[in-house]
Amino acid sequence: MSLLELHDLNVVLTYSHACNDETAVEPVWRHPWRRSYHKRRKAQWETDPNYCQLVREIPPYDRGRRLYDLMDMSVFDFLTGNMDRHHYETFRVFGNNTFTLHLDHGRGFGKPFHDELTILAPLLQCCMLRQSTLTTLLK
Repeated sequence: MSLLELHDLNVVLTYSHACNDETAVEPVWRHPWRRSYHKRRKAQWETDPNYCQLVREIPPYDRGRRLYDLMDMSVFDFLTGNMDRHHYETFRVFGNNTFTLHLDHGRGFGKPFHDELTILAPLLQCCMLRQSTLTTLLK
């Protein structure tokens, strides 16, 4: 997959208006580490050990807090068992300086005795985590 194709995957897909307030518009973004849900074709992150390097070159992951937010989201998804994080939302009013919203937890807590390590793929491939997240996890 080319960098341009990867960038196209991260463009805003839809807009939803919360309470008809233009300042509360949440763009929906495709998650770079989403699953393919295809029997014979894996997602690129499942086969490319350097996938994180590609992601790091694409806006909005090339600067700011967004990539760190995705690392936090993968930890949260792992702890809740949510395996299908295919999209995430942000507040449009803040532009690329926004934070990610953790809205869809439909599959979370479904298998309380199963730890799905592939949920941590972003963390394992990028090898990065906020110090505050690590401190909180170690408490």
